[in-house]
Amino acid sequence: MTAFTSKALRTIPATVQEAMAQPDAHLWREAMQDELRALAENNAWELTELRPGAKLTGSRWVFDLKSDAAGNVVRYKVRFVVRGFTQKPGLEYDEVRAPTPAKATVCAVLALAAAKDMEIHCFDIKTACLKAVMDKDVYMEQPKGYAVGGKKLVWHILLAVHGCKQAGRLSGGHFSATLVNAGAVRSAADPCLFVWSHSVHVVLFILVHVDDVLLSAKDRAGIKADKDVFTSAYTIRDLGEVGDFLGMRVTRDRTARTRMLTSPGYARALVWAHGLGSANSANTPMAPGLVLTRTGADLLDQGGPAYAELVVGLLCLATTARPDIAFAAGVLSRFMHAPEDGHWRAAKQVLRYLAGTLDMGLCFGGGGELEACCDADFASERETRRSTTGWLFCWNGAAVSWSSRRQPTVSTSTAEAEYISTAAATKEALWYRKLLVDLGEPLTTIKIGEDNNACLAMVNNPEGTARAKHIHIAHHMVRDRVARGKVAFYRVPTAEMAAHGFTKPLPAAAVSVFRTCVGVRAQEHVTRA
Repeated sequence: MTAFTSKALRTIPATVQEAMAQPDAHLWREAMQDELRALAENNAWELTELRPGAKLTGSRWVFDLKSDAAGNVVRYKVRFVVRGFTQKPGLEYDEVRAPTPAKATVCAVLALAAAKDMEIHCFDIKTACLKAVMDKDVYMEQPKGYAVGGKKLVWHILLAVHGCKQAGRLSGGHFSATLVNAGAVRSAADPCLFVWSHSVHVVLFILVHVDDVLLSAKDRAGIKADKDVFTSAYTIRDLGEVGDFLGMRVTRDRTARTRMLTSPGYARALVWAHGLGSANSANTPMAPGLVLTRTGADLLDQGGPAYAELVVGLLCLATTARPDIAFAAGVLSRFMHAPEDGHWRAAKQVLRYLAGTLDMGLCFGGGGELEACCDADFASERETRRSTTGWLFCWNGAAVSWSSRRQPTVSTSTAEAEYISTAAATKEALWYRKLLVDLGEPLTTIKIGEDNNACLAMVNNPEGTARAKHIHIAHHMVRDRVARGKVAFYRVPTAEMAAHGFTKPLPAAAVSVFRTCVGVRAQEHVTRA
């Protein structure tokens, strides 16, 4: 795989004219020809006249640079796509969705692989959309510069070409059918996870994200057997042992039997894009005791879009490899529609914190069963007086699932806020029980730590209704699941509550402890084999 310069230092063209005006125009032209060749070889279209009464959909070239987790460009990527936003619902498409696994599923597979010293390989399908047959008639303009047969002729799309509203759904359905026909079983917890049992001793886990596929098995023989099935049905790009997946870097230490999940390239690009690459680092993502509100003054005149872009980037990191910034990102997201100077300063502090911890990420290893805890910060949102819920699930040394979210209703007491947080954690626990069954690690009861005695009394004693009769029925499901033995809550001292970092800003010393609790470590502390 040839590495070019950093993606951040290159300009991605928006049009063919811009691409042909760049010094690397020959590389873009080669990628364009490869795209048209793939469309033709797969018979993705037929040349015809526009049917009377039919609508002609626009088309365009889309350019991008494929980069690794460090931000280095490894491939020029060009797609000739349908302008899907011009398709009419009901006429040219019905449903819109694409196969994308939950981030918790990705973390769970990595945690399991680290615990059992499994192999993980990945590949991408070069023409994933060009195997599924279109379910609606769509007519598209021919590509400019490559048109043949005159202006009256158009492309009648036969396969799910990129850009079509239904392309992701159709290609995902075709890929799923291929796996099921080969003997794989779809997970009940996550439809993008497949379990393939070749024998009692060979079990393969397949994780599908649109056209990127992750394979995990005890040895390479099982992975090879699965790859053979894919190569017979699709044109794939075999990337070997996983190093980058969905923009994240996966590092393996064979000696220590650990797996490290980081996003250094994305974090670095985010920091530099907002001009803080050389700024002094911060030791906390948010200042302790800071309360962000709307003052109605000092609105960002020109910085609104930049603020929204920054917060989206922080949320992306917070939901993948950096749970330590989840609370800060969640709070900042509440002001995206009308950010003020104070919000912008708080967002920049998160960037300065990232600048000093670029190589940090989740480190799975060391063993341990699934552990969970939940917490709440009562009435922490000053404007609405709603509380904040935080819950954490750790497996094999690091977080596999976490959340920091403002509660949907106003609580009247600390106990009630904590009670609502237990309901949110219970929902995640029930989902994780199903996932663990599919991963071959079933748990009868998932134990969840809680530090509020009054809340525990409400959970374990449903007879006492005086203080809880006004609480919405959706939150009372926790009592039913406790009675059934699917979850169990136990007392955790407040000083040992690992979920504190998801409900409030912490001082520097507490941030360091919090990172340890969620398994966030520095890359340099993980020794490669």
